[in-house]
Amino acid sequence: MLDMRLVYYFLVVAREQNITRAAAELHISQPTLSSQIASLEKRLGKKLFIRTNKSTLLTEDGILFRSRASELIEHMNKVENEITISEGEVSGDIYFGAVETNIMDYISSVFKEIKLEHPDIRFHLYSGNAQAILEKLEKGLLDIGLMLGSDNQDKYNYFSLGRYDKWGILVPADCETAQKETLKPDEIASLPLIIPQNYMMLQRKMFTPDIKKQNIAGTFDLISNAAYLVEKGIGYALGFENMINTEGRNLKFVPIVTDLRTEHYIVTKKYAYFSKAAKLLLKKLAVL
Repeated sequence: MLDMRLVYYFLVVAREQNITRAAAELHISQPTLSSQIASLEKRLGKKLFIRTNKSTLLTEDGILFRSRASELIEHMNKVENEITISEGEVSGDIYFGAVETNIMDYISSVFKEIKLEHPDIRFHLYSGNAQAILEKLEKGLLDIGLMLGSDNQDKYNYFSLGRYDKWGILVPADCETAQKETLKPDEIASLPLIIPQNYMMLQRKMFTPDIKKQNIAGTFDLISNAAYLVEKGIGYALGFENMINTEGRNLKFVPIVTDLRTEHYIVTKKYAYFSKAAKLLLKKLAVL
């Protein structure tokens, strides 16, 4: 089993990219730190750093180990915080992951209610696409996720919030399409769309034509960044209403008229352990 102290030493060196600075931060001697890193490399059977006269850079194996080590330290801190909470006390940390959605307005109101009742609870919000959220749920780095759809029911529990988002496209305000108040699904088939990266997974539940027949200009994770591409005329971003403040920008959101609605789900890993704080949130969301 790896010595967690060595893992922490590795992360400090990886961040500082310099043994001398890392040793000063860790309050140990440079030879001692170099010896500890060498011991870790021997234990793993991999070279983690390339050492030069001026810096200490990660190898490819080092980059991979940094990712795993960061998750390990984060998970250990999470476990330690949960265990040290006093019996009967509702405090600690809630790790919540969410896709981009206006439903976060409702979720935030629940956060506020909990915070008023239990001031010592801390919320840690992670934003990402569905795949990233599921990966963090799987590794125990998130307690709860907020996602679209409910595909993998063998490994995860899905609880419908009974809340929906309205689809549309974000377009340049000075383009011809912006003159329309709404669009029909068949009207967007020829438009240069910038689509969410999880679009392929959702497509069979959506209103748009076969993806192979769509004019795809690009993809995005966060529509806030995609909006800049829209303003430059690169394409039109497919997304949810009210996700971008268009005031004062060359942007307009045009809703797509469809009977299909995209449902949002609270997602948890099956058989997962929940802290008192996380259980409280699930109860407030009426899914526990």
